[in-house]
Amino acid sequence: MCGACSGGAYDWAGPLVSGPIRRASIARFLNRSCPGITVKTFPQGWTIATRTGASKTAKAFNDLLEAAAPHSSVRTWAEFDELLLATSSSTHPEEFDEYQPRPADKALDAQTVLTGSSLAAAHLRLTAFGLGIRTFDPGPVAVNVEHRQAPFRLLALSGQVLGSTEISTLAHHSVPATLHQQPRTLPDMET
Repeated sequence: MCGACSGGAYDWAGPLVSGPIRRASIARFLNRSCPGITVKTFPQGWTIATRTGASKTAKAFNDLLEAAAPHSSVRTWAEFDELLLATSSSTHPEEFDEYQPRPADKALDAQTVLTGSSLAAAHLRLTAFGLGIRTFDPGPVAVNVEHRQAPFRLLALSGQVLGSTEISTLAHHSVPATLHQQPRTLPDMET
């Protein structure tokens, strides 16, 4: 739940992971990256079943990630980038393109991760980010979610999402640092 209604606590990813198409896409992604569990959807969330037959439901995205994380087989950000690139993106335009998770309470110098899959669907990148901070890199790390009307940078520390910061227009459309350098001139050489 996103917390907009009185039905539950704030879910930082709420609108970004809502809807049957995105929930099903997340379930498929988790089934690929988390052997030993089977994730399925229902109208307000997901069910997670283990090989032993134990099952639970998750209405909030954090609850889903907490249940899936112990089963993740992915151990590096580069592996997640590869998996995201191999996953077909949705042909449906992103809804809630103007939504940003609640702002982070404090500034954080964090390593940017998932840089090799910036064009992958936002809901799948957030799923990979949520698993990564819970399984192999508790942070400080951040993921930039740029290709949308309201781009943002999601920050995490100690395996928990802290919130988002805005990505400035200049940073969002920045030129690689190597292009900002002054051209080097060679000394005149006489022959």
